This record gives sequence, structure tokens and C-alpha cells, in this order.
Amino acid sequence: RLRPLAGQLARPVLVINDSPIKQFAENEHAVGQSTLESYLRITNRMTNGRRVTVFGYGACGQGVAASFRAAHALVSVVEVDPVARLRASLDGFAVPDRAAALRRADVVVTVTGRAAVVTEADLDLLRDDVVLLNAGHFPREITVDAIAASAQVASRAETGAGITTFRLADGRRIRLLTEGHMVNLSGPRPLGNSIESMDLGFALQSRCLEAVARGVVGPDHAVVPVPRSIDEDVAASYLDVYCRTRLEE
Repeated sequence: RLRPLAGQLARPVLVINDSPIKQFAENEHAVGQSTLESYLRITNRMTNGRRVTVFGYGACGQGVAASFRAAHALVSVVEVDPVARLRASLDGFAVPDRAAALRRADVVVTVTGRAAVVTEADLDLLRDDVVLLNAGHFPREITVDAIAASAQVASRAETGAGITTFRLADGRRIRLLTEGHMVNLSGPRPLGNSIESMDLGFALQSRCLEAVARGVVGPDHAVVPVPRSIDEDVAASYLDVYCRTRLEE
């Protein structure tokens, strides 16, 4: 939202989310890991052999897909961007069309950052006992209210901590986790991302604030990536604290 205003701001704005460290450490690895673990904690179901469809193949989607595959799930990716879809294919994931992916899925994970990814119009496609969960930042990717209001829904009940079950008129059951909120930050046992990934994110923020305070960056640095020197310093510090000490042990 700030990018169109870059020429009008006249103050330093460093975009942490564009840092490669933030992208691969937190968005990919940490979100992927915590989404998988939240699914396991809330449902108490295995992932082995389950067909998992991941909507979105940005950094977070890449991490979610990789984590479920590492847990022996059969993962497919639905992605509207053909370049990202190609990357998912080359990474070894099936990339079926949207309808086919939904029909086969035992678990559907939305992680696109967009609204109305899975809607009431998709109820006809979903199989019995499918689990829906959102790992996107806002609770808008699954249209929960519209699904609940659908004429196809015969009943709605809380069937477990963090689990809402919609029973359809034809008997199928749709399991929704954490009411469509970001699954790793919601529910009965909110997990969040790992301490190490948060350390990296906060270190980036602190070093960027220091750069602003010391005048290393100025008003002309409006809506720009984190300086490479900060990424390198944070990465080196992390390796020194978390990796070298373990080698010495």
C-alpha cells in the first residue's frame, strides 16, 4: 500500500518483508512448520497419505507445501500465476486445475493473501470430511459466513477445540479450523512461529531502526528493501549464535 506513495513520503521506509531472510526464514520455513504443527495439534489426525491442496505458492505457500510433503502427505498446489505454478511443478508438486484439486483434497490450506479463495460456491466440489484451514494473514481467504449461510448447510457445530463442522444436506461434513483465522496463531493452543525465526525478524527490525536513527538511510530511502549489509550482518550473527556454538558442543 505504501509503494504508490513512495515519492510523497519523504521519510525512510525499509520493507522488512522484502528481506530474503524474512522471506525464507519466517515466511517459508517458520510458517510452513507452524501451520503443519497446528493442523496436527488441532485435528489429532495423521498426514501420511492424505491428499493436501495448498492454494498459493509464494514464500509461505512454498513452506506449507514442503512441510506437508515432509510429513508424507500427497501435496498439490493451486496457483494463478503461471510462473509460480511452474516453480511448484519443478519443485515436484502436482499442479492440477482448481476444481480437480478441490475434489481430491482431504485437506485444503489457503495461503494466498487474497480474499474469497475458497467460497460457498465450492461446496459441491468438496469431499466428505475435508479439513479447511487458512494460513494467510487475514481471515478472509475462506468465506466462512457465506458458507455458514449457504442453503446446502444443514447444521453447524463445534466438534472439537478449534474445529467447526458444517454438515451438508447430502450428509457430507466440512471441517473448518479456527473459524478461518490464521491457523498457527489461533485455536486452543496457538503456536506461532519458532523463536529462532522471530529472533531473525526482530533483529532485522532493530538494525533497520538503528540505520534510520544513525542517518545511514534517509528520506530518499522511501519504501525500499532492507540494505544488503543489514541482511548480511543479521545472517552472520545468527550463524554465530545458533550454529557455531552447537558445532563447538
